[in-house]
Amino acid sequence: MNKRLIAAAAALASIATSASAADLPAKKATPEPVGPPEWKGFYLGLDGGYDWSISNAIQQDYLETLPGAFATHAINGSLPTRSSVSRHGFIGGGQIGWNWSFGNYFLIGFETDIQGLVGDDGSRTVFGSGTSTSFFKGLDNLGTARARLGYLFNPSLLLYGTAGLAYGEGVLDAGYYGTWLGQGLTDLQSTTLIGYSVGAGAEWRFLPQWSIKAEYLYYNLGSLQTQGAQFNYKVAGVPAVSTAQSTARFDGSVVRLGLNYHFKWDDALKLIDLE
Repeated sequence: MNKRLIAAAAALASIATSASAADLPAKKATPEPVGPPEWKGFYLGLDGGYDWSISNAIQQDYLETLPGAFATHAINGSLPTRSSVSRHGFIGGGQIGWNWSFGNYFLIGFETDIQGLVGDDGSRTVFGSGTSTSFFKGLDNLGTARARLGYLFNPSLLLYGTAGLAYGEGVLDAGYYGTWLGQGLTDLQSTTLIGYSVGAGAEWRFLPQWSIKAEYLYYNLGSLQTQGAQFNYKVAGVPAVSTAQSTARFDGSVVRLGLNYHFKWDDALKLIDLE
């Protein structure tokens, strides 16, 4: 009899223990720690901002073999020897780059971008006695290939300086109209200009693989000179030739915002077949 009571008591204790354990809340899994964002590797993105010219002067040079043409009208004040045309407008495009990290706080990288410009052309017409001169100055596109050196102010915020190559398609046009010309003359030159760019910016990783940047760039593409407009005329029956030529510098400033997607380091290595 005692054995039966002991066995029944043990069974009841086992059932009570199981029921009590079932009522206890389940133990939650410990979340994996999230480390700081990984900056090294490949990224690409889009950007947009505002561009404006710094050097706005257009220099005019006139030559003539006999008096009575371009140089004479410039001396008389009918033609400008210097004019000013400013450019400003929207700029937008995309960029790709690669980052390497070294030490605990520093980063070095390379970035290249290409931008289109909208509303960035400038024009002006100068009127004189019996003549007028129209100027047009534009930049069809702007691209850069730059090194970046950055400092991690904190794991998610990068402050950087940048410098490198800049290039763009410059356009310079001068049109001359006057009764003494008999007809209008146009002097148009369009070519790819190559120079340099320098700037600085800040980039914030707001998500593990996404960042937004704010950047300022100064670019200098050098000068563009037209081929020259030529006017053939006669003075007292003697043939003569006169030319007019324009020269302008193409430099400016860009402020822009950019959005970048950062590939994981392993994925970036796969893209360039280094694994």
